[in-house]
Amino acid sequence: MSKSVSKTARARVMVWPGGIVKYLRKLVEEPRAVDSVAVVLSAWFLLGAYVVAYAYVHDPNEVLETTARTGSTIVTAAWSVLTLYLFAGFAVGLRAGRAWNRALPDGQTGTFAAALIFGSAWIVDDAFWSPAFGTGGVGLETLFTPPHLIEMTAAAVIVSGPLRAAARRGEIAASPVALTSAALLLSVFTFATQFAHPLIDPWPAADYQFLHSAPRWLGENMGMAALLAQTAILAGTGLLLNSGFKLRPGSLTFVFALNGILVTITKGNFYLLPVPIAAGIAADAWVAWTARRPGRPSASLCAVIGAAYAIAYMADIAVHPAGSSWGPSLWAGAIIAATLLSWLLGRVLRAGLPAAVIAPYPMFMGEPEPERWTLDPDSTAREQLVRAALDDLGTPEALGRSPLAQMPVVAKGQSAAVELRALLIDVIGELASSTSPRDAEAGHLLLDYYVKRAGSHEVIMERLHMSRPTYYRRLHHGFELVASRLDQISVINRAL
Repeated sequence: MSKSVSKTARARVMVWPGGIVKYLRKLVEEPRAVDSVAVVLSAWFLLGAYVVAYAYVHDPNEVLETTARTGSTIVTAAWSVLTLYLFAGFAVGLRAGRAWNRALPDGQTGTFAAALIFGSAWIVDDAFWSPAFGTGGVGLETLFTPPHLIEMTAAAVIVSGPLRAAARRGEIAASPVALTSAALLLSVFTFATQFAHPLIDPWPAADYQFLHSAPRWLGENMGMAALLAQTAILAGTGLLLNSGFKLRPGSLTFVFALNGILVTITKGNFYLLPVPIAAGIAADAWVAWTARRPGRPSASLCAVIGAAYAIAYMADIAVHPAGSSWGPSLWAGAIIAATLLSWLLGRVLRAGLPAAVIAPYPMFMGEPEPERWTLDPDSTAREQLVRAALDDLGTPEALGRSPLAQMPVVAKGQSAAVELRALLIDVIGELASSTSPRDAEAGHLLLDYYVKRAGSHEVIMERLHMSRPTYYRRLHHGFELVASRLDQISVINRAL
């Protein structure tokens, strides 16, 4: 082997472990990477829960023990890996000097806390509640025990972590990760209300196994209640997503279809899967059609979801070989009731002004003029822009959208956020090492709060032995110094 080859081999051996460490750190620190890992593990977590539900409700008065153990194993494995993964990210964040509530990326601190609560409730259920009260059978007595209710609430927080993170980062368009998180959150609600779900217990179907074992009016009551409850939940989900994000074509179809797959696992009624898909297609079409008008649809979108779901449900059951046990009058009432309930939900819960209100006022029609960095030292926007950029120092997506990222000294494109972050940290480091005591205090304040994230303003105030008025004067002075230093760097860069 030549010397050059042996040197190359040794270099690779030395670089390779470092590359692995760098990749692993990115996996627990990069917000989008954390969201992606969390949503994949959450999907397995919820899939296992629905497999357990299948074991408990597929056969009346009998638990499929093998299937239940398989589902429990999936839930345990997914929960364990997710909790350990978030713990690793939490430890890395604390080691980097961040405050405990900022150790994980946005949205994931709540996920980690919910995972711990879920595990605690699970232990209480297995060690105390089930042995004491004997709730190991089937039915609502098993589903609605206090530990299980806590577990379902914690599960909702766990699976919605990426969705909350996307909202806090200010993402405009809903990403596939955010949509998957929304579908999983919807699936937690449908899991908790599985006793009243039309895709699980199709009471209108003429061949439904329990149809003739109950009075006719009872079956109609249960079927109608289930249809109205689930259309309201779907309408609320569509309203939440459309109010918070710009939805790409097919977004609601994806969310409703993923939820439908999980729900139909419960009793194997896969022939009803086209129902949520049809509702999603109708909702996406309505969002696309109303995009030509100002504002975003709220009540109308909810009404479309409710009507499409009820109509598709009626059509799916009608074309089934056994047909429907409901008459045309009851079906018409069900469709109208689902539509009106969903419409009313949209009227009550809609976010922002409807298009009919803002349309007559041109001032609301156009987008506001974006803020830009200015060299004018008297501009009040400079301090606000610096402060906003420092607040987003740990969120690359938001930092990349800052007006400071448009400065000539910062490269354009994917690396803008990275370069701007490095520039701000360098400027703060220069201030902290300043010979002027006042400037150095301002630099140390910014370094501890925004870069190291050592704690709240009160904690930093006590650490630096400052009174409250002095602390906030230094904070304001620090923003001014950072702005002035950015001006100097910009002027020098232009001269070159």
